[in-house]
Amino acid sequence: MTSPPKLAPADDFYLAAHDGIGGRPLLPDRVLGVGLAAALLGELMFWRRLRPDGDLLHLIDATPTGDPATSAVLQRMAGSPGPHGLGQWITHLSTGAAAELVERRLLAAGVLRQETRRRLLGPGTTSLVLADPKSPGEPAARIRTHLSYNESLDIADLMLAGLILATGLDAFVLDTCNPRDRARLSDQFRRKLPAALSHLVAHARAATADPVPVVAR
Repeated sequence: MTSPPKLAPADDFYLAAHDGIGGRPLLPDRVLGVGLAAALLGELMFWRRLRPDGDLLHLIDATPTGDPATSAVLQRMAGSPGPHGLGQWITHLSTGAAAELVERRLLAAGVLRQETRRRLLGPGTTSLVLADPKSPGEPAARIRTHLSYNESLDIADLMLAGLILATGLDAFVLDTCNPRDRARLSDQFRRKLPAALSHLVAHARAATADPVPVVAR
């Protein structure tokens, strides 16, 4: 595996999980958090900071990545006795931390911006809005285009596609994929997705179906 691409998988997942017109999230907060948490852990696997071992994660290098979001996750894990349960950490990070870290990264990159709305009475409200309404459609469009031309997805996009399916986001962003293209995606999962990332996707799928939070060790 190599280091993450310029736009990190968790950023792509965040964008894909929001409506481009109003910036409305397409997933419940808990499910969105699961996808973002799994994507951040996947990024740390790309950075070679974590070594998966079945249902466990071993921290093999606590050196900061140079990226604030993944470095913050790394710091949390370094301060907790290991080895770390993969499913536990997905759930742990999904309860707000993952979304906050990714939003900060997107703000710093200018993909999100803060907007304050004034009120006649009382203080105004500040919210995050998309700098470019077209940006949420780009990650899924990239995946759909590669599949339609029978082109190979890179490993980062395969992980992204796996998390889109695991969280049910595909009902919104891959709904136009025909059976042939979905079969091509399944074939690429089987042939190209590393076992560690396939395991990560499986744990994300399980976490979306589990309503009971689990405290990370």
